[in-house]
Amino acid sequence: MIHWISDGLTYLLSQSGESLLGLFWFVAIFEVPRYLLGFLAVAAVGVPQGQAPTCHAKRPRVTAIIAGHNEEQSIERCVRCLHEQSQPPDQIVVLSDGSTDRMPTKLRELKARGLIDEFHCTELRSGKPAGFNLTLRHAAEEIVVNVDCDCTFDRYAIENIVAPFADPEVAGVSGNIVARNGMLNLVTGFQAVEYLITISQGKQAADLIGQVTCVSGGFGAFRSSVIRECGGLDAGGGEDLDATLRLRKSGWKTVFAQDALCYTDVPDTLGGLVRQRFRWERDAVRLRFRKHRDFLNPFSSQFSWSELFHQIDFLVFNIAAAVVFPIYVLWLSMTYGDLALIVLLGAQAGMMLLDFLSFLLAALVTPRLNAIGLIPYVPGYSLFNGFLMRFVRLGAYLDEWIFYSSYQDTYIPQKVHRVRR
Repeated sequence: MIHWISDGLTYLLSQSGESLLGLFWFVAIFEVPRYLLGFLAVAAVGVPQGQAPTCHAKRPRVTAIIAGHNEEQSIERCVRCLHEQSQPPDQIVVLSDGSTDRMPTKLRELKARGLIDEFHCTELRSGKPAGFNLTLRHAAEEIVVNVDCDCTFDRYAIENIVAPFADPEVAGVSGNIVARNGMLNLVTGFQAVEYLITISQGKQAADLIGQVTCVSGGFGAFRSSVIRECGGLDAGGGEDLDATLRLRKSGWKTVFAQDALCYTDVPDTLGGLVRQRFRWERDAVRLRFRKHRDFLNPFSSQFSWSELFHQIDFLVFNIAAAVVFPIYVLWLSMTYGDLALIVLLGAQAGMMLLDFLSFLLAALVTPRLNAIGLIPYVPGYSLFNGFLMRFVRLGAYLDEWIFYSSYQDTYIPQKVHRVRR
């Protein structure tokens, strides 16, 4: 074993730069460009100081919309957190979406205590997107903030997420979502690192080039008049991505609020994480390459080069990367035999270094979050994301391309799927 490792390291160290590029072509093509964009974004934007935001002369009035199913245990904590904001919402409207627990009773109590302005209850579950649309009818203010029941917030989250609306061309703002339960176990720790790298840093990079293509459904804000004109949220899955793409089609800007911190619980089991990611990735394929395929069609009236960019980005760095990775592993095995594993581990070592640098930069650009406790999770995250989750994404893409499984996802009731089709 030691002899095999020694031979492998000797082989790698004896390679020229051109030879190493030939060995690690997968990393060079599919991984390095994304990391470089993130590094450039931090260099261009700089590191925020984590201070309280400067008061604005005129702040827009805000309605917070909370739609949930069986959220008796979490709804009061969410509502109280909104009241503790530096800029509390001017209106809080809550919907119990076909709940079978005591959520309706809890909402009556919150209304009686003056903690919410309105609540509505439906007997049948229709899914959060349809629940948002129903509640949107009762939103009285200029800005609506879409909130998940299980979320809590940094004190300045609402103030920071509405600040970009000072630009009259902005119609949607995505908040910065981080894992609240990241220290629970390995699965949540890896996701906490992932959220920092892909959201805190990744969306900052996307914002720099005007490519924020998903206003998060967990914590996102819209101009109420514009989201109504665009038809609200699609009642199916992936509603946050779909709404954002429709806003962009209509010529509106969608941006990222780095300092609008939202804390959420991520799945704490591997099975729960895999099911969540299958749903997310299948919805992304359905929306990008079926519903919004006109972004890829130069003859469509909806076509624009800026929108083509993010479609190609997803196609290359998500789908193609997932498809090519098994081919790369097979090629290594056939070409280098026993040395293939050493080459693969060498590639992963480089990825681990890039992940560690990305994590440090993400922590720097999110100063109001104490991320130092997540450092031990970074090496495991690199392996977890580089191998296991890559195959999860591939499975989800194949499942959607072949079986159209997003149309059967239980995240949305079947009666809603039937109406949508």
